[in-house]
Amino acid sequence: MNRTLATTVALVLAVTAGGLAAPALAATPRATAAAAAEAAAPLTVPADSELLSAGSTGMLTRTGTGTAVVHRWTRHADGVTTTLPAGTHWGSPGTDVVVSRDGAVYTLTDMSGAAEPVVIDTSALQTETAPYTLQRVVGRTLLMKQDVRDGADPFRLVSLEDGQVVDRKVAVPDGNVVRYNYAPRPGALALLHVSSDYATWTLSLVDPATGALTESYTTAPNRQVGGVALTPTHVTWVEDPHSSVNRRQVVADRKTNERQTVPLPSPGDTTSTTFRALGDWLAYANPGGGTALSPSVLHPLTVRSATTGESFPLLDHVGSIVPDADGALLALGGTLDRGEGLYRIALDAATGKPAATLVRTSGQPTALTAVKETLPPTGAFDFDRAGGRLTAGWTLSRFNAHASLTLKHTASGRTVQLKAPTPSAGATDFPLDWNGLYDDGMPAYNGAYTWTMRAEPANGIGPAVERTGTFTLTRAPRPHDVDGNGSPDVLSRDGSGYLSSNDLRQLWSLHPGEGELIPQYDPYTLPIGAGWQVYDRIAATGDIAGNGNGDLVARDGTGMLWFYAGKGTHTSPFAARTQIGGGWQVYDKLTGGSDLTGDGRADLVATDKAGVLWLYASTGDAKAPFQPKKQIGGGWQVYNEIVATGDLAGATGGDLVARDTAGALWLYLGKGDGTFTARTLIGSGWQAYQQILGVGDVDGDGRNDLVAKSAAPNPEPDTSRSGLALYRGTGDRTAPLAARQFIASVGTGDQLS
Repeated sequence: MNRTLATTVALVLAVTAGGLAAPALAATPRATAAAAAEAAAPLTVPADSELLSAGSTGMLTRTGTGTAVVHRWTRHADGVTTTLPAGTHWGSPGTDVVVSRDGAVYTLTDMSGAAEPVVIDTSALQTETAPYTLQRVVGRTLLMKQDVRDGADPFRLVSLEDGQVVDRKVAVPDGNVVRYNYAPRPGALALLHVSSDYATWTLSLVDPATGALTESYTTAPNRQVGGVALTPTHVTWVEDPHSSVNRRQVVADRKTNERQTVPLPSPGDTTSTTFRALGDWLAYANPGGGTALSPSVLHPLTVRSATTGESFPLLDHVGSIVPDADGALLALGGTLDRGEGLYRIALDAATGKPAATLVRTSGQPTALTAVKETLPPTGAFDFDRAGGRLTAGWTLSRFNAHASLTLKHTASGRTVQLKAPTPSAGATDFPLDWNGLYDDGMPAYNGAYTWTMRAEPANGIGPAVERTGTFTLTRAPRPHDVDGNGSPDVLSRDGSGYLSSNDLRQLWSLHPGEGELIPQYDPYTLPIGAGWQVYDRIAATGDIAGNGNGDLVARDGTGMLWFYAGKGTHTSPFAARTQIGGGWQVYDKLTGGSDLTGDGRADLVATDKAGVLWLYASTGDAKAPFQPKKQIGGGWQVYNEIVATGDLAGATGGDLVARDTAGALWLYLGKGDGTFTARTLIGSGWQAYQQILGVGDVDGDGRNDLVAKSAAPNPEPDTSRSGLALYRGTGDRTAPLAARQFIASVGTGDQLS
């Protein structure tokens, strides 16, 4: 019969003068362990509880630290848990005794109610200069240290016998100093004591009734000893228990003192390993594996025979483990197949080997599981309608996990991996929101994506949780976007005629504000092709052909205008050219990108050498992209640069800005019918720029921006390049541009569009 599961008691706890009270009640007939486990109510102690002791009728647990410590007593029979009065409490291994203190008075309460409380008043034993401090409880005896301030504080065994307080000194040799004390099994006591010259280190078993040393074993000098356990045939201890490189277990035969040394796993941490004896078997583990932030070979509770050396794991992790009243062990821990709970570890009658039985479940899985999940989308995903974010994430069964979301653009192979914040205790939500940028700051391309969302247990216990899927990313067309990622690009033709493209949002991100981290990536340049030196004017026009992509026109040396329909791809952004018509050599300025007519399509404007401004309204037909020209102004010869900006200042149509020969910049607000309001001066000093471009919304704030290339080369040492400045739109028609920001260096001879 399993006595720890077979006794039913009623427990009423109350604060008494010095401790706890528990009335004695009769026990019911015992049940088998299997029946008790099957019918047991769920475990009622908090998940972070630590087992302190266990007896025949219940167990003592603790949560919290410092002033927030809470002690609880849980009955084995029905799982009822009661919170003990505030204060310090100790358990006596293998018994139902709980010790509480009020000053120098200690009350030993039998929580089964089978006996009256025992009160031990130590006030007559100690003085102000030699106080007693409780070290541990052995049965109904208090192990106390007397602080005499001479470096060799004696250890005392204090008990109540025939109503009298009895104080016995532990009989360590004179001059020896007790370094550590241990409870190798219920009712047993061991001390590590050191000679005055520190030459001899001895581990001794102590008779708690008399204080006599019953067995002694010399240990390695100057070595800390831990993990002391006692079997019927062997005593074991661990030398250097906190070492990360060379800790080892010593197994000594109690009859012959013959010893064997077993190296212990040293996974690079210094966590204490708990050792418990079970017959001639030793159970050991690093407690806390369930909440650990890294894997360890010592997370599992493993048993090892002290006689044969056979070993195997029983639990995947253990939080705490104590002996019970029957010579078995109780552990708070978990297994992947049975989950979290209270386990009893005892010798199997058929095999003679330890086996773990789930006594009471907490209802929580040991394996990492998804409590709630927000998965990435499937099918078409409109990034604009989603507010420019992809929202995903987990709520997991525990905090110690690593969550990630990996997205891969099918066509380009570009991959981005999002990682949830570093785990922190109590936080089980793992957001995995994507801002639409790749790892190098490039806005993501439209098109098909695959995704993998994964959560891995940080402690290495159990499998990862993984989900996979696909979606297609879409956005509304953007002016000056040639590669289909919703962000404006700047086209650059170098002196050899090679045309390439850079993403302006990525360039802008490389120059963060004051106090912000500078990204550790290089700008990406999209190669487009050679041979563009045949054109004397190239203009990015926005979508004039109605295909949703940014288009381009180019004029050759004969005055022929050519149309390049945008494809919106990351490899070849333009289709083969088609001829629009000749005679375009009469114009000295061309610009496109503003919807001047209010039909939702970008238009083209040009000024001839006489200063007449002409409008070429787009048709939406790639074969014949423009309507016949229409004169919309005169006197534009005073300007040496005109720029289509889109809606720069919040009027009803697309706008133009123009720079005069003195460097003043003027704004023409479009009315949406091909005409403009009277011009407004918005700046001066713009003669410092060789080119000015309207590029749409660079920073994603919903307002159009300008970029401008310096007319002068950069200072030494790199005079082959000039600066590119960004002027962010403000939306204020009286001051539509914010202060300039440097965003890139470009070739001094490069022509931008």
